[in-house]
Amino acid sequence: MDTREKGALWLFRKDWSFDSKPSIDDFESYAKALMICAKGDGVIAPAEREWIVGYFAAFGCTDELARMLEEYEGDDALDDVLSSSDAANACSRGIIHDAVRACAADGELHADELASIRTMNRLLGHPENLVDQWVQFHHDEEQMRARRASMVWPDPKDKPF
Repeated sequence: MDTREKGALWLFRKDWSFDSKPSIDDFESYAKALMICAKGDGVIAPAEREWIVGYFAAFGCTDELARMLEEYEGDDALDDVLSSSDAANACSRGIIHDAVRACAADGELHADELASIRTMNRLLGHPENLVDQWVQFHHDEEQMRARRASMVWPDPKDKPF
């Protein structure tokens, strides 16, 4: 296992409690579903695209997939993308969380993006309140991230990077 694979497996274990790393082939439809939700408000914001591409790069996606995601317009039908993704269906609760994080990456979870996430949630057969739970979880997680940062860097001007 090379360093990139080790890093991806570490991240999958840390963030998702996986015992093994999914196939690279599983990433494309999952990533496209996130992009489609991010385009719920009519545009994939640069920060949303950056989050999605960076997320999949951290998990070890191929250079080809990263390039495709840089250009992907998010115009496919969500139900078609989901029906072709074993990973999205196997991790159907997790993809809702990832969609919330991706859509909020530009600093706003737009109502139309949230509607797209709710559509995906329905297509995957989950109770409606799951989306609300993930939105609250994301809010809490962002507060914890900010708290951690302020503990490490009480004065943000001291950050070396």
